[in-house]
Amino acid sequence: MKSTSIITTITAVLANSGLADAHCYIWGVFVNGVDQGTFRGIRTPAYNGAPPSGYANSPVKDLDSIDLRCNVLGDKQNSYTIQVEPGDNLTFDWHHDKRTATDDVIASSHHGPALVYISPDPPTEDSFVKIWEEGLYELGTAPFAPGKWATTEDIAANHGHMNVRIPAGLKPGHYLIRAEMIGLHEADVSYEKNPMRGAQFYPNCVQIEVVGNGTVELPSGVSFPGAYKYSDPGVVYDVYCSTKTKPTVPCTSSLVGTYPIPGPTVWSGAWPDTTAVELGPVSGETTVARWSSWVQRSVVTSATFDGNQAKVVTTSVYTATWSSVYQTPAPSPV
Repeated sequence: MKSTSIITTITAVLANSGLADAHCYIWGVFVNGVDQGTFRGIRTPAYNGAPPSGYANSPVKDLDSIDLRCNVLGDKQNSYTIQVEPGDNLTFDWHHDKRTATDDVIASSHHGPALVYISPDPPTEDSFVKIWEEGLYELGTAPFAPGKWATTEDIAANHGHMNVRIPAGLKPGHYLIRAEMIGLHEADVSYEKNPMRGAQFYPNCVQIEVVGNGTVELPSGVSFPGAYKYSDPGVVYDVYCSTKTKPTVPCTSSLVGTYPIPGPTVWSGAWPDTTAVELGPVSGETTVARWSSWVQRSVVTSATFDGNQAKVVTTSVYTATWSSVYQTPAPSPV
């Protein structure tokens, strides 16, 4: 199956909301409050199963997988890019089933941090630079209370909106924004030790072109995969130990009441604070038709449907192929 067909068929989102797993990804990007269009400039993850049970953004749990960079199909370039200037405010619109204010965004149990990196496009070794992060910002007040986390009490509670600003004076060029949420609800043990559990990573990449006359170059950063290790205390962590009150049984974490966000520190050239801006209307679809292709364990399946019964047409092996040569997409229309 050709990769262009894969992208066409699996950048769709399930129209009904009957899924048990609230796994989210970016549906749109606002620049200074103006929506750039649903899925425009976004390297949308693959579905990993047939309708109605498949969902996008699996998540990624293997820290050694190339999918940790931009998720499954993250190597496939979107047909559009989003033009921005240094200082512009980007609002990433994360959702699960629908691009609406009533969407659940992410499961209420998926507590964890949120992070944003920027890299030249295409990325290289040590090219991802962290420009924003938020983790545990208020402790729970009862034993085993999870506290307040970026994913659930901030982003989900604010209709899926994650805000970041383009660094001041950034040199013109093509970049990838790697936005990420991490679910820690099964992170009390590492995926390496128990593949049925482990921290759940939801990375998603957005293509931007910085314009203007800036001269600031990004410093050396980190690689994906490579930036996170199973030995990191922020990767193996019991969210139910993030409480002011002593639990009734011992916590397995030695970091009771604190949480170290994974990865490097935020770059000193990033904006010291990021505030929300007023958002205009959504431009584009808020729900779309069910998908007819999916990627599971690196196997691409294409199918036709008779009612809810899938008839497999083709299968092929999918291997991520990151090019070192940039091919300029068209600017995304507003």
